[in-house]
Amino acid sequence: MSETGRRDSEWVLPSAGAWPASSGATSGSPGPDRAGAVSNSPSAALVLVVEDDPAARRAITLILKGRGYVVSEAATVADALAALAARPDWVLLDLMLPDGCGTRVLRHVAEQRLPSRVCVITGCGPERVDEARALGPRAVFKKPVDVERLLAVLGGAPA
Repeated sequence: MSETGRRDSEWVLPSAGAWPASSGATSGSPGPDRAGAVSNSPSAALVLVVEDDPAARRAITLILKGRGYVVSEAATVADALAALAARPDWVLLDLMLPDGCGTRVLRHVAEQRLPSRVCVITGCGPERVDEARALGPRAVFKKPVDVERLLAVLGGAPA
């Protein structure tokens, strides 16, 4: 990989710990089926992929499902906020969404003290990335995402 490719794929793990669990509202729509998931396996985690580009969202979803993750998808901030009712273990979050900025999702996770861990995956410039980092995601990835590094973060963090 070129130096530019390495630099663009860098990710950052902030020192903040996981948010404690709290009771949250439930949605009237059925959540993802975790019935086949093995609770002590990192790949049994529920991952919410928030990405407005259908091809990118589908690609990440297929990769994660191939690794045994349970995946749900959202294409907007509104859909992501509703999907948080399922209490995903991980949220893979794009920042530029058709109805606003993904930082709204990050703020919601923090304000509601949800246990979901968030990884930002973005093509945004430094100002927007710095704003997202200040909200405490587990990692920040620049697009195109380094899939192996992403999987390492998802599988390497304590549940």
